[in-house]
Amino acid sequence: VHWTPDEHERFVTAFTLYPRKWKKIAEYVGTKTTEQTKGHGVCYLKQLEREGKAVPPPEKRRGGTGEYWTAEEHERFLDGLSTHGRQWVEVAKVVRTKNAKQVGHHAYNYFNRLQREGK
Repeated sequence: VHWTPDEHERFVTAFTLYPRKWKKIAEYVGTKTTEQTKGHGVCYLKQLEREGKAVPPPEKRRGGTGEYWTAEEHERFLDGLSTHGRQWVEVAKVVRTKNAKQVGHHAYNYFNRLQREGK
């Protein structure tokens, strides 16, 4: 199955938000089935391993509430980040559903992912 660059970019974003949650990732991509998304994900994980990049573990989240960020929350996070910079209390007000500590943790993970990807 061919993936356009736009579909792959949405896949990578969703994969960061929902590691190995193929149904949620497929819903975020919007143009692929869960099975197509899982197949693409398996290839993507193999590519990350070949390139020596960090690969998320197969499940079992430790700590936190176990609640992932939705795509909408992440978009509001990006809006708040562009408006308020690293003022997590202010960014949390834009996100509305997360507190400043959760926003700061999400930012830490987000910036690390950008650095790993060389962006």
